[in-house]
Amino acid sequence: MNQLEFEHALKALLKQPLNSATFEQVKPVAEALLYSELLPAVSSSLNPLEKRRLFFLLEKFRRYSCSSVSRRQQLKALSQALNVVPLPSTHDTRRLVDPLAKRVGLNEDLNHLKPQLLTLQTRHYSLYS
Repeated sequence: MNQLEFEHALKALLKQPLNSATFEQVKPVAEALLYSELLPAVSSSLNPLEKRRLFFLLEKFRRYSCSSVSRRQQLKALSQALNVVPLPSTHDTRRLVDPLAKRVGLNEDLNHLKPQLLTLQTRHYSLYS
């Protein structure tokens, strides 16, 4: 995946509620964040909600121990550069939301894809599988 393809996949993902994202939409973004040298070009074109979604994705995937320490540091620095201020969540108490998502005021997360996302963080994972 090149930078342009990554940016396109990321922007498409950020434009929709994360709850409705499919694994096929999340997988290329997750692989790039975990295993490549590609980084999102932080731009002012993101609206506040898209910025929060990007922050959530960066923070979520930087916590996966399968990527290198330097990669996790890159993702942390990028998420900090977004300057996303924690907000109180207005989440629906009938539905569980990832605490990280709640912290930035999102009522959406990737919990519905947890089994598939876990396959991306094994030490045996191959980008070509």
